[in-house]
Amino acid sequence: MLESDGNQSLSVGKNVATIRRRRGLTLDGLSELSSVSRASISALENGADNPRVQTLWNLADALGVNFGTLIGDSQGERVLDDDGASVQLIDRQTSPKIVEAYLLELPAGIVRNARPHVSGVHEHVVVLTGELLTGPSDGPSLLTPGQSISFAADVPHIYSAGRTNTRAIVTVVYPRLDDASWPDQELNWPRSKTDWESVVSLVERASIEVQNGLGINVKAFRHLGQVSSEKAEEELREKIATIPSNPAVRRFIITQNAPGILSLYRTPHMTSLPSADGSVKGDLTSRCLKLAHYATARPGTYDLDLIHRTVSETSSLTESALAAEILTRNGTPTVPLGVGRVEHSWETGDTDAERLFEARIDVDAYEAYELVHPAYARQTLALACYLPVKDGLKILDVGTGPGLPLAMLRELRPDMHALAVDPSQVAVQHLTRRFSEDPAVEIRQASITELERSNNGFEAAVSIGASHHLDTSAFLAAIREQMKHGGRVLIADEMVSGFSSREEREAALIRHHLWYILDTLVEIPKGAHKGDVQLAQRLAQVLPGAIGMAYSDRSKAARRTIRDLFEEVMAIERPMQPSHPLAVFSRFHLLELQALIAGFDYEVEQKTSPLRFKALARMNGFEITNHHRIYATDGDGFNDAGTHLLVMEAV
Repeated sequence: MLESDGNQSLSVGKNVATIRRRRGLTLDGLSELSSVSRASISALENGADNPRVQTLWNLADALGVNFGTLIGDSQGERVLDDDGASVQLIDRQTSPKIVEAYLLELPAGIVRNARPHVSGVHEHVVVLTGELLTGPSDGPSLLTPGQSISFAADVPHIYSAGRTNTRAIVTVVYPRLDDASWPDQELNWPRSKTDWESVVSLVERASIEVQNGLGINVKAFRHLGQVSSEKAEEELREKIATIPSNPAVRRFIITQNAPGILSLYRTPHMTSLPSADGSVKGDLTSRCLKLAHYATARPGTYDLDLIHRTVSETSSLTESALAAEILTRNGTPTVPLGVGRVEHSWETGDTDAERLFEARIDVDAYEAYELVHPAYARQTLALACYLPVKDGLKILDVGTGPGLPLAMLRELRPDMHALAVDPSQVAVQHLTRRFSEDPAVEIRQASITELERSNNGFEAAVSIGASHHLDTSAFLAAIREQMKHGGRVLIADEMVSGFSSREEREAALIRHHLWYILDTLVEIPKGAHKGDVQLAQRLAQVLPGAIGMAYSDRSKAARRTIRDLFEEVMAIERPMQPSHPLAVFSRFHLLELQALIAGFDYEVEQKTSPLRFKALARMNGFEITNHHRIYATDGDGFNDAGTHLLVMEAV
């Protein structure tokens, strides 16, 4: 317990709640990560419980903060357990590394088994009185007064007092984000025309190395002298703009630690869509398929002015979004029809209490901005090409969300009827508003795993952007229960490259999500609200470096950078509605960061790889008949990351 008045317990509880919500975690999510019960966390946050030392350590590690942050960095604060063990913060420094010193007191015979801290944490223990068995659990050392030990504390470790009361100083050293060496080459800041010519030559050479297999190259500059960081960034941008573009390489200016040039391999974004085969007909479909073709055609083979007019003149969400994406990919960021205004849902219950989509993702913003997501309309058009050819077709739409994809499907197949199923109260409110005058859409608030089976079964089911929000196997099994034998199931969703460890999964998630953002970075005009301008600038300044870390086997540093950036930009004051049309893109980027951070915690966002998804589909009664990689993010392989469409038959 905290050895002070109740106000300190309230303060610690408030700190835990604030950090948990800032991190985007639900109570259940934090409970799973920390191995502390949901009830204990709730009681602590409400000031109704005095936490044990190990409880606070577990929560601090799960939240990705140091112990002192939870107890308020208050030197002299003492946390006392019922058995007499106590920890007291006696000193703390935050630069260049975070270092915390504690006085640990253990009564005779008391043992504390500590969970691993975050990667890179080290501890130094000096015994003052008594005997202490301490160090990694698989090889601790017995220390007497005056003796010390240093060890990596990102493994299980132990503190065990001997036959007498024991006192020790425990110093915890947290790693710096930039501890690992990253630049491939450090250069002195160019001072002459000849120096700049040399830099350009090195960058051109790096492009060849990157495109041919290295994947990443970083050149950092030192000894700037009187040149400010802002001026250095401006000069680098000007010089890089003079280098001929390379379709296989993206170049970014990075500003963390030192200005530099980051060159990254960028796999081709799109391939051709499947032919319609008569499943979708009409003038709108023909126009949409033509736009989809233009997206993969060579620039200059289509009329950009005509496409620009299409964005504003059409009444079709699908056509406008496809046209806008072509313009954005050609260097003119464009917002399609029906995007940009947040319509708030009605009041809902406490999202901390339920593991629903809205507990981690802003569904109102999702409804407003998701249409600028790369290939969002393209995936729906591709899926429509595989719907069965049957007048009056009724489909099951699983995880409909706010309903944008279903609205586009209704444009392409106006003869179609749909049962839209989603467990989210907020999503259903948007669905109800969107389809209030469309009798062809029936809405059901339920999870697919809870839905009663249709008497006759469905001939077709679709799910667009939803499968990764659920237990994948349970999702597939539940859909199979709803299908007729031979029924067709169409899944369009984001998937990541294959992984076999949590670290590999995190790196895959970072590379996947950040390419969606980096492919749509825009500069907001100065006349927009300063909050919108600042948001776009910070994303452009930090995220290229973060993806570079992920490609350089520094995914833990990338994760911390992304979490810290998200907290920073969420605190930026900005208007509820975007102050400029292009500000829609950075609002979408916030959604993508929300999804990425939820993916770190594997809560609500539970992406898998295409290969594993197909294996799970076969286990649950489906045969894969077609597979398309609609939009590629990371990796050259057909089964690497991106937006995928899977066509399956119930067997």
